[in-house]
This record gives sequence, C-alpha cells and structure tokens, in this order.
Amino acid sequence: MKFIRDPLYEDFIIIEDNLLKVVEHHSFQRLRRISQLGLVSYIYPGATHTRFSHSLGVLYLMEEAIKNLQMKGFRIDKTLEFALKFTALVHDIGHSPFSHALEMTILNKKHEDITKIIIDKILRNVVGNEISEIAIKIIDNSFELKFANELISSQLDVDRLDYIRRDAFYCGVHYGLIDVWRILKTLTITNDNKLAIEEKGKHAVEGYLVARYLMYWSVYFHKTNLSIQAMLYSLFKRLKDLLEGKYEVPLIDKIKILFERGVDSDEGLRAFIMLDDSDIFYLFKLWSDCSDNVLSDLSRRILNRKIFKVYDEDLTIDQIDEMKNKLLENGFDPKYYLIEKTAIDTAYEPYNVDGDGSIRVILKNRNIVEISQSLPTDTLKALSRPIKKKLLFVPF
Repeated sequence: MKFIRDPLYEDFIIIEDNLLKVVEHHSFQRLRRISQLGLVSYIYPGATHTRFSHSLGVLYLMEEAIKNLQMKGFRIDKTLEFALKFTALVHDIGHSPFSHALEMTILNKKHEDITKIIIDKILRNVVGNEISEIAIKIIDNSFELKFANELISSQLDVDRLDYIRRDAFYCGVHYGLIDVWRILKTLTITNDNKLAIEEKGKHAVEGYLVARYLMYWSVYFHKTNLSIQAMLYSLFKRLKDLLEGKYEVPLIDKIKILFERGVDSDEGLRAFIMLDDSDIFYLFKLWSDCSDNVLSDLSRRILNRKIFKVYDEDLTIDQIDEMKNKLLENGFDPKYYLIEKTAIDTAYEPYNVDGDGSIRVILKNRNIVEISQSLPTDTLKALSRPIKKKLLFVPF
C-alpha cells in the first residue's frame, strides 16, 4: 500500500497493493511524461500537470463514488469494485505525447482504442483475464451494468469531475473548482442500474456543467491553444508528405516503427509505450535544423512560441484567396500555412431519460427526470445549444 499526496484534494490517494503493481508498471509510469493539456502551458504557465496525476485523481474519485454508493446499500462486489478502480486508473494509458493535441496525428487511432490494446496485451498479465475483460467492456460502454460504464464515461463521470477541477487548479482559473464532494455524496443508482443524482445534488451538477462550458471556451478552446494544435497538425502533415515522397527526414526509431507497423504489432506497441513528450520536443529540435524549409520553420515556431495569428470572423472566399496569394508572395505554402478549423462544443446534451447519456435526477417523489427538467431556470437548456466558431490560422 502506498500513500500519495494530491494537492488538488488536499488528501492522500491510497494505492492498494493490487493496484500498486499497475501504478509501478512502466506502461503507467510513462504517464508522468505525458502532459495533461499538451502545450496549454504556453498560455497558462502553471498547466504543467501530467496524465499521471490526473489518472491517480480519477482513481481517488472512483474510490469515493464506490464508497458512497456502498454506504447507500448498493451492491458492488469485490470483482467489480477492483475492475472499476483499475479502469479509472488506466483509462488514459493510451494517450499519445501532448495528449489530445497529437491524437489521430502520430497514429490513426483514438486513445481509448490504444488503451484497450495495452490492457489486452500487457496489463492482462498484471491483473488477470477477468478484470481485463470487464475493463475493456466498460471502456466500450458494453458492460451489462450501465452505471459502471457511466462512472467511467458519461456526461457525469469521474474522469470529467477530476480533469475540470484539476485543469482549473493548475491553470489558475477559479470557475472550474466544482463541488465534487456534493456530487459524489448524492450519486445513486436507478432500478435499471443506471447512474443518477439525488435531487439535493442537482445544483452542484448544474454548477459543474457551467464550469465545463467555461473551461472549454477559456482553456481547451482558447484561440492560442487551437492555433498551436493547428500548427502541430500542419507539421505532422508535412512530415507524412515528406516520408511518402521518400524525402530523408531525421527520425527516432520509435517513430519509424510506429509509422511502419502501427501500434497493433508487438514491436509497435513497445515503441509506443516508450514514446513521450520529451521525444517529440527532441524531434522538434532535430527538425528545426533540417533541410526542409516548412518542417524546420514550423518546428522552430513551436519551440520558440511563434504562434500563428487567429482570425475568428467569417471570411469571404475572396478574402481567403487574397490571404493565400499573400502567403505565396511571402514564400509560404498555403497547404501548411493556412489552416481552417472549427471549434464546436455542447456543454450539456439532454437526452431521453430512459436512454443512455442523460444526467438523471431522482426527485423526492421517486420520479426520475432529466436534470434540466428539475431546475427552476433555463441555464442548462441554454447550455444545450451547440456553440461553433470557425477559425483561420496563418503566420501573419
């Protein structure tokens, strides 16, 4: 058993012996070297926390959720309890360097798919077949007890409850400091085994959803962060174009193996588990002096924080064509230096209360309603409208 101090909750996270061997495994220790928010530290300098600390935080909240549900008389046997804690701990183990910033860039797979591969091929030997199979089903949202799936991935899961609060804490933005304790204390399970909230917790959940909206548009979708992500996308697009053209590009062996064999192969999986943020920074340094002008320029810009300018108003076709011509006149290939991106998010999506995905509230009369139907204001109805911003990124 190990005790780890977490500044976010001002408490010790207790790692039991059966989970300690997972935490100590090199595939999980790698998360110490994967930034939680990619290059958001270029905007909020305090945002240097890692997937490792977030994963421990999700474990901590899962333990609290299970304890509160068991205190209310809900039966969660030892096998499911361990499977839930294990899944909470390793839910992000498949993240690429820089987390979401490079997802679907180095590899054409989502991190959830890579997580399942790591559980199946590596961690199965650590926790056994039964726990591995349950964890994979929970990640696939196919486990028979719906509340188990929803605790890991839903509009009100322990993952979101930790990252909203943790990211706000390290970015220094106070509106993300949600009341997780009230939410966890009021968690309950419906007769058909779905997750719900007691009526007395509805305002804490409302506050969490408002905080999520504010975090998305002030941190995750901050225009400078989106510009950095666009530059990363453009850089790796150039890299792949060069490799397809048989151009000699300096690479490290781990990236070569992943490009050639993918993460599904044993060799590719081993290469992925050895890959972290420091490797990508090293590549930026290598490429900053390479002979390809586009690759070297984009690498230097990212290393030295020379971020593309963002245009967030709708530009006409003529204006975009004019910008392309200006880029060409200044020696910039618009294929890599004019990037269009649409940021879109819905803070809360109300669903049929009998379906999956809805945040359910059990009223004092025992009726179950979707949360926006239980509130005295239209706050969540307003947040259910998708917000979309079309952005254009160029170097000037």
